Amino acid sequence: MATAENSEKTSEIGAMERLIEAVLDIWERDGASGTSARAISRLAQTPVSGIYHHFGSLEQLFLSAHEQAQRESERWCAARLAELEGGVPMSRDAFAPLLAALIDQWCEEERRLAFAWRECQLIAAREDRYVPVCERWAAMWRSFWEEVCTRCGHGGHGAHTAYLFDGEATLHLMRWRRPVDRAALDDMCAGWNDWLCGRPVRAGHWRQFAREQADLALPEQTISSGTMEQIAEAAADVLAQEGMAALTHRAVAARAGLTLGVVSYNFRSSAELVRAAFEMIYRKAVESGGGTVPEAVTLTDEQLLARYSNPPPRNDRILPAIDELMLAAARDGDLRDFAPQLRYRRGRTSGGLLRAILGRDVAPLEAALFSGVISGHRKTCFGLTPAEAARAGAQAMLDLRTMVRAAADAAQSESA
Repeated sequence: MATAENSEKTSEIGAMERLIEAVLDIWERDGASGTSARAISRLAQTPVSGIYHHFGSLEQLFLSAHEQAQRESERWCAARLAELEGGVPMSRDAFAPLLAALIDQWCEEERRLAFAWRECQLIAAREDRYVPVCERWAAMWRSFWEEVCTRCGHGGHGAHTAYLFDGEATLHLMRWRRPVDRAALDDMCAGWNDWLCGRPVRAGHWRQFAREQADLALPEQTISSGTMEQIAEAAADVLAQEGMAALTHRAVAARAGLTLGVVSYNFRSSAELVRAAFEMIYRKAVESGGGTVPEAVTLTDEQLLARYSNPPPRNDRILPAIDELMLAAARDGDLRDFAPQLRYRRGRTSGGLLRAILGRDVAPLEAALFSGVISGHRKTCFGLTPAEAARAGAQAMLDLRTMVRAAADAAQSESA
């Protein structure tokens, strides 16, 4: 009798594990758009009814999958720290290659966990009930990076490094040219270490090469009429506000105020509609890099907070959509031609902002670093109102300025 009960319990646990593993696999391969109950049950070789029997709801299955991904990620962090045990703390210049190696290892060897983390962030940007789950991810990374920083003489900089890691790991998931991507990542991490050490940031030769090549490989434009542009605009809005799972011909037709037939005539397949939405998002992202560049004048803390504590009008839509585009480009070979532009052509808007924050001219690599930090920080603000998130972002800029200046002052004192 006991043996039969144990066998039944083992079988039940096996089914639950298969369902969770199926969700994690689908998040890596397709994202939220592929996580239908039917697709999950088919991959897990478990009846659809098993989802509701074991978890009560599809939503609870997703939360259980996030918990599993977090447990596996915590084990990954613990294993990496264990590999760093022994001896005296490393030199600060040992930090840059270690940072690059850890980002690369996470993105290349733990892609399934990396995509689970990203899916959590995408949902948390729209649904407050996922904010606590997202906060647990953020707390884990802050703790991990503070420990890594401390072992390399950069104690106290774990939070900022966690922001940079978030931003850079998102970009490094997008594969373009493997040797160039890896070398450009080394440039970024060396620049971050220069900032932490209070040194001038060295030129990023591989990043400059990648940027030049990215300029030569702009994605082909497929939106060729006013009607197609209207449809693509509506598709981008659906994607930004509701996510990939909601991007259907019917939803786009309703958003655009057009008939389903018109939308289907212009974009015959789901793949064509997705491509159009992402092309429009990419266009908006590129256009957002224009505008007046602030002068390199020193702003007081009060001026900086006053100037950047109001929520930008475009952020509530374009930023989540860009996040969706980056993940799609990381998964889908048909969208991979967006990858080099997203990875290497960023930093124009943030470069001008950084000039105003630091009160001096900045190098392109510094602008890219700042872009990565702000991107990572933004994902810790889910659950806040737009005004609260803007104020938190302005405070993060102020904290970053304090960090960079303090490191520079310390470096000058050491050399005096």
